[in-house]
Amino acid sequence: MNIIEETLKLHSQAWRDHSQFTECLEKAARLLQQVYESGAVDSLIVNNYAAVLLDLHRDAEARELLQAHSPEFSEFCSNYAIAIAKSAYDISLIRQWNQAASRLPKRQGAIVAYMDWQSL
Repeated sequence: MNIIEETLKLHSQAWRDHSQFTECLEKAARLLQQVYESGAVDSLIVNNYAAVLLDLHRDAEARELLQAHSPEFSEFCSNYAIAIAKSAYDISLIRQWNQAASRLPKRQGAIVAYMDWQSL
């Protein structure tokens, strides 16, 4: 199983079984961090790493990670909007990234972090 498949499995398991939520997401974060720090990364790794960090409420860290890379697909932009909403609420930037998300294609295997937009 490759890193993307493994992290998708862990992310899904975390949301299905809340008793293992943090444990599964921390394991996914460690796997993605190792790949990211090895330098062999693409935007899918960056996106999924940021999404897992956001779900773990490591919002500023996720935002910095996303800021350091160029968006290539919709989910990346959605996660960037969520990171801004959760770490440095700036409505114009949130709108900018949500609009960008609507213009870019979706990418298979990309995770989007959970965000309760109604509570904003």
